[in-house]
Amino acid sequence: MAKLLLFDIDGTLIDSNGAGGAAILDAAEQHFGIRRDELPPLQLAGATDPAIAMDVFGHMNRSHTPEEISEFLDRYLSNLQRRLQAEDFSGFTLPGVVPLLDALRAERAAHLGLLTGNVRRGAVIKLSRHGIYEHFIEGGFGSDHHDRNQLGPVALQRMQDATGRTYDIADVIVIGDTPKDIRCAEAFGAKCLAVATGQYSAAELSALNPWRCVESFADVPAMMELLLRA
Repeated sequence: MAKLLLFDIDGTLIDSNGAGGAAILDAAEQHFGIRRDELPPLQLAGATDPAIAMDVFGHMNRSHTPEEISEFLDRYLSNLQRRLQAEDFSGFTLPGVVPLLDALRAERAAHLGLLTGNVRRGAVIKLSRHGIYEHFIEGGFGSDHHDRNQLGPVALQRMQDATGRTYDIADVIVIGDTPKDIRCAEAFGAKCLAVATGQYSAAELSALNPWRCVESFADVPAMMELLLRA
């Protein structure tokens, strides 16, 4: 039975060095005509893009329609694209990510998907900029629902449709760097491999009882053993 490995993006696969958050603030300035320092710090880690947009509207004491959230996110995505293509962009893939993805992709026993709060277009922009988008077959995205806990079944069904396989939930592993990734996995009965490459330490993540927790993907042979022999 093939393992279904569903990866988060930010803090798990890549570090965009603040470009995503900056693009959200760019969008807020353009959409509301404010200065970025008028907004309080936004809680980005593990949040879906629509939920972040809703928070921005809430901070502005503005009601919103789905169309207005979509318009805001279009502004965000335009700024994200601009920032990631800038000559001074300093984002990077996290330790071990590229060799791990290459090794997993070569394994018939592993199917790689995404489970991310990014809207689909944002995921494509980010992963393409780092040269790893083609490693993934399908997934669940923030554009599917603002509540991350609703995205697991979406990713599972899309992956089953794309591969023609049915996955036992015991063979599904969500891989992410935040407490929200752990809760998302729990919400549909999957395992969670927590990785401490984002803003949460291994101790903080382990306290939430994920299936496993690692410091990083740097030890690729150990990661392959863990993910494929679980």
